[in-house]
Amino acid sequence: MKKVLPALVLGAFLLVACGTTPPSRLYTLGTEAVAGDRVATNAGSQRIELVSVRIPELWDRPQIVLTKSANEVGISEFHRWAAPLKSEVPRVVARDLRRLLGAPDVWLRDDFAGAKPDLRVQVTIERIDAVAGQGIQLDAAWAIRPVSGDVAAVGRTTIIEPISGTAYETVVTALRSALSRMSAALAKDIATVPGGSGGR
Repeated sequence: MKKVLPALVLGAFLLVACGTTPPSRLYTLGTEAVAGDRVATNAGSQRIELVSVRIPELWDRPQIVLTKSANEVGISEFHRWAAPLKSEVPRVVARDLRRLLGAPDVWLRDDFAGAKPDLRVQVTIERIDAVAGQGIQLDAAWAIRPVSGDVAAVGRTTIIEPISGTAYETVVTALRSALSRMSAALAKDIATVPGGSGGR
């Protein structure tokens, strides 16, 4: 009996040790400076409503998604976003546009429902492919409308950003950089659209 008891205790300890899981690491896109110079425009006096910034459904999840092949992705249970990307990405783009356009009045529709803008902007990120150690590809399209409701400008861009290593931090950094470059391309298109008169 004396020999069996220590063995049972050791077995229970090993089961507990094997049953523990490492804590999840949480990531945010941060507030790094955007890529590109400020765009020369009169947008600083315009009010811009960012109606929506949609992300691919595959990325609308807590876990970071990596592309392994044309038909396979990997989803990490231990590397997660601190906040839902579908809410963080629009806020990142709004911050970028404020800096790039010198326009303090850039807001998200969900934050100020009913506010009257000069321009309304809708963005759809159609694709995000992240391959650790290689790069990230982001495909996006947008429409920029004056308050009259007519489509004044549409555009799209494909951003390819290298990923310097295999750590998840490098994937997050590359995604933030890709979003910055997307915002810079969007800002240039916004600069070509005159504000509508109905927002004043």
